[in-house]
Amino acid sequence: MELEYDEIPSGWPVCFLNDCPRQDECLRHKAGLTLPPTTLQTLAVTPAARKEDGCRMFFPVQVVRVALGFTRIFKEVKQRHAPEMRARLARYLGGNGTYYRYRRGERPLMPGQQQWIKDLFSSYGYTEEVVFDAYRDIFRFYND
Repeated sequence: MELEYDEIPSGWPVCFLNDCPRQDECLRHKAGLTLPPTTLQTLAVTPAARKEDGCRMFFPVQVVRVALGFTRIFKEVKQRHAPEMRARLARYLGGNGTYYRYRRGERPLMPGQQQWIKDLFSSYGYTEEVVFDAYRDIFRFYND
């Protein structure tokens, strides 16, 4: 899977330390290689991050499967459960505005968030698999 420049979150430090022994397994170095030649400045890791036992800014390359959208997950939910389940999910996702961004697939649901939603359904007695609208593999830039 190839990393594209537009996938890098704004303000995420990249690395240009080509003498690093772990550069092939570091997402920051991989991200640094994607910068367009027209980029004049960016947030970068400095040599001070390197230590004898490694790098304080090292971030491993990891690909995760995210879910995009959940417009159909309440289809089989009983009417008496739906309002409370939606309210709990909205609180978990940070409020109504972000709830709808996640619902429409504008924000990806990380694996931990997907599991929380599955556990919510399970806690109400729903045993059928929770299926999200779409799935995509992306690079993990943050620990969730």
